[in-house]
Amino acid sequence: MNGLSVQYFHRSLFLLLLFSMPCLLWANEAALPVPLTLEFALGLASADHPELQIEVAELARAKAEQQRVDAETGVNVALFGRLRWVDPPSSPIIQESRDDHLIKLSLEKSLYDFGRSTAKENITLAERNQRALIYLDTFARHRISIMAAFFDVLLADQAYARDTEEMSMTFVNSDRARERNELGQLSDIELMETRSLFQASRLRQARSEAAQRTTRARLADLLNRPGQLSEELSIPRLSFSARKLPEDVHAWFAELEQSNPQLRALMAQQASAKAQLSLARADNNPVLSGQLEVSEFTRTFGGNDNWRAGISLDVPLFDGGRSAALQARSRAELRKAEANLEQQRRVLRQELLDTWTELQTLQVEKQSLASDQEYRDLYLDLRRAQYELEVASDLGDAMVSMSVLRYRVMRADFATALAWARIDALLGQEDGIDEKLTTERVMDASADR
Repeated sequence: MNGLSVQYFHRSLFLLLLFSMPCLLWANEAALPVPLTLEFALGLASADHPELQIEVAELARAKAEQQRVDAETGVNVALFGRLRWVDPPSSPIIQESRDDHLIKLSLEKSLYDFGRSTAKENITLAERNQRALIYLDTFARHRISIMAAFFDVLLADQAYARDTEEMSMTFVNSDRARERNELGQLSDIELMETRSLFQASRLRQARSEAAQRTTRARLADLLNRPGQLSEELSIPRLSFSARKLPEDVHAWFAELEQSNPQLRALMAQQASAKAQLSLARADNNPVLSGQLEVSEFTRTFGGNDNWRAGISLDVPLFDGGRSAALQARSRAELRKAEANLEQQRRVLRQELLDTWTELQTLQVEKQSLASDQEYRDLYLDLRRAQYELEVASDLGDAMVSMSVLRYRVMRADFATALAWARIDALLGQEDGIDEKLTTERVMDASADR
């Protein structure tokens, strides 16, 4: 027993040193606090994470496209200059000057395009709103991923404590069985059974020890701190007494329709598809433009104009079916957008229903665990009394049962917290756990890039 304890002490010490070892690539990052709290971890969620950088870039691209479309209907100003020397022919009409320089300022603006520019503006506005909503949804889900990873680390630590308790108990049982076997009080097959139980518990303990490393690595990645494995995490105080589960999930369905970011993003995509169809229908509409030019010449010709002003009308007459093809494609894209919206609506309604039923089940499970807790406390007190009276030789099974119960209680609490967080994300509730996220903050994040 002493040799085994030393062995696992060395392994635990190595694991502790491995967790606290800083990553050289991220040495410039501020160290995570010890212990790491859930609030601090959630506060590290930012647009700097690669998952969110993608959405920020998409939002910035949509914003740039909107600016480009706005520029199409603005005033286009151009300045043209020329320095040129010529060998003019001898003529009484043309001024015999070798200088043929020119400077010209021109202004052009589309005055009216019969709905084309309006459709383009509607498209870019809808796409920008869609990308902003997708970012909001991605950010909310990223924070839920951080929560889940944080809880996984705590569960891995608790599982390690549970499995270590069980392995210690099975080792003691195996060691006692060996002694009894040597005295002829236990058969070889019974001895092999205790050894098999010990090896099985040893394997579970090794797996839970490995999970301590992998869960911490995943949490570090989600916190955008790869390699910074947190040695100690603070168990959060979770209270759900103020949150009431509705008796009927239909009370949430209407809120889902109005506030869910994914549905709102798909509605924006549908609006963009409608605007695309309007643009396709306006493809052959006339374009009315205005022009103004002011010029200065160094040579005088009879046809030189110092200024020009005019209005032009461009009327397409035949495009070989291009406009009809654009309209057909736009109608297909609109039908696809409508189908995507309806499909996602059904998926999210089912997800909301599943989470609602999960919360109901977790309520019953927590009641069961509370009852089991009372029994385990009484059983542990009984075993302690028996141990003190030397009726029982150890407290092994009682301690293992308490470790198992603590793991189940912790898992149920964390599952409840994650379920409520998913409800908040589905219903588009910005406060979520501890932080508000607004569209203005998202737009500022995209502007910074």
